[in-house]
Amino acid sequence: MVKGTGSIPLNQVQQMLFSLRSANMAVTTDQPFSKLFGGSKYIITNVVSKWVSGAFGTACLGGIYDTASKGGNALVAATQTFAPLTGANTGQVATLATIATTTISTANPILSLTTGNTGALVADIFIFGVCVD
Repeated sequence: MVKGTGSIPLNQVQQMLFSLRSANMAVTTDQPFSKLFGGSKYIITNVVSKWVSGAFGTACLGGIYDTASKGGNALVAATQTFAPLTGANTGQVATLATIATTTISTANPILSLTTGNTGALVADIFIFGVCVD
């Protein structure tokens, strides 16, 4: 939990808002993120993923949504590739949809791949942003 310091209010400090540890990048079913911050309203500033195990195959595309079954708003587009996750010490910063950076959200984000990786691939995904309660 991030605490405000000095004259910087807690709700103006960028922090990790959600995490999805050991995301299975080979499946297209919904994988919900775990909430890490104490507020209820947020704006996303970036999404970072890192390789945990496995190997990138010929495809691994998918987005992050604010509703189950690829519904609601796409915070990260369905066309986001996870190709940079090829081995130890690899990661990437996802491209955010405009709505993710301009709209105050309250929903718990969900990873839902459009095309799963062709082989086993596990990643950790972190959502950073600002609490705006």
